[in-house]
Amino acid sequence: MKHGEKLPSVRQLSKELGVSLVTVQKAYQQLQQRGYVESFQGKGIFVKSTNQKEDVDDLHTSWHMLVPDYVPRAQSLSISQPMRNIRYNLGTASIHGNLLHTEWMKKTAMQVIEENPHMLGQSSSANGDLEFRKAVSDYLQSKQLSIAPEHILAVSGAQQGIELVAKTFIGPNDVVLMEAPTYPGSIDIFKSRGAQIIPIPVEQDGIDTKMLLKLCDQYHPKLLYINPTFQNPTGTTLSVKKRKELVDIAESYHFLILEDDPWSELYFEEKPPAPIKSFDTSGHVIYLKGFSKFLSPSCRIGALVAEGPLLEKLVAARSISDLGSPLLTQKIIAGLLQSKELNKVLQNLRTDLKNRAKQCVQLLHQCSSLLTYRSPSGGNTVWVKLPQNVHADLLLEYCHTKQLTFLPGSACFPTHVPNQYIRISFAGLPLDGLKQSMKILCDTINSLSSTRNQYSLENYPIF
Repeated sequence: MKHGEKLPSVRQLSKELGVSLVTVQKAYQQLQQRGYVESFQGKGIFVKSTNQKEDVDDLHTSWHMLVPDYVPRAQSLSISQPMRNIRYNLGTASIHGNLLHTEWMKKTAMQVIEENPHMLGQSSSANGDLEFRKAVSDYLQSKQLSIAPEHILAVSGAQQGIELVAKTFIGPNDVVLMEAPTYPGSIDIFKSRGAQIIPIPVEQDGIDTKMLLKLCDQYHPKLLYINPTFQNPTGTTLSVKKRKELVDIAESYHFLILEDDPWSELYFEEKPPAPIKSFDTSGHVIYLKGFSKFLSPSCRIGALVAEGPLLEKLVAARSISDLGSPLLTQKIIAGLLQSKELNKVLQNLRTDLKNRAKQCVQLLHQCSSLLTYRSPSGGNTVWVKLPQNVHADLLLEYCHTKQLTFLPGSACFPTHVPNQYIRISFAGLPLDGLKQSMKILCDTINSLSSTRNQYSLENYPIF
């Protein structure tokens, strides 16, 4: 093959040679490692020139591929795919618009604007609008959190909250402890700060605190990032006993806890325990509350709770980023939190999500007997273990040909990368789309399992 000639796609060559997709992928990886080919994201794989002199036309068309960047290369980037051909998205942990009470949101937003038209000509302070912070303070009382408005910082969504804590307190070689698996977006953020990430397995009742103690003796952690309620992606909820233990451990070893709480409103039966922050008497816990998962995703507003010098440093770091979240969206979220209809809206949403979760689990059970999972007790995702001979990345390749996507479990591990798990969201599609997507997913799993392809898979203890 000549320099610059494009190689067949993995799928095409697999079909032509009658071998598995994984075999072709490994062959292409070896060719690339030996310098025979080069890969360009979104374009394909091409024969690499052995001559140092580049063709002028090739340089002209691919110059942008040569520009250095500093984009994180965590697992979540490696599995990102163009979405234009995806019809069934089980990968995004979001709630479909027809499950949200958009008319109530619309009425509240219009009322907020009519009552405060002057705010359209104003901007927010770096720490956030006072009315918003008061509304959050009042709302957190229902979570057994007594937080004064002056200890609350408005952020543009939970993702910005994590990034703000990371850039304020984490630098190169600082040790960050994380659950394994965990929320993929947090992995990229802490890796971008040059942190040394130490994973801790998740048990039935949350993070393994015995392992945590051993790691604290071995390392000197700066921060523990944790999602204790309906954990993303496993769905586990940290017990009250362990919540108290975490505070004691953080005080003993002098590290921070970043408690990420996007889901606690979305319980199906029992109300979850009070936040870890409610047991914190020494200011070791920074509490992050996102509102996008159950109020208005389009507003992208959240809140960070911290005290004293920690909060001062966060506000200072925030002022460097964007000088504050949009005032209008803060006012709208404040109006929604203060609304008399809020409790009824949340109850209806919980009922709808509970029914969706039940339908999702029933469909998984009906379609395939090869899967291992447990019924979620809250949130909007299910963590699924695949059969031993089904590789999550290969499954994703086949599902993409059927216009379906999900989140491979490998994206949720900061270091160890098992390929037996996937995360699916049961709330991001209309009901008919959920039924069809479950059938496609399970049929594909059954088909791949029946071929008995052999892979080297390594288990990771998450329960």
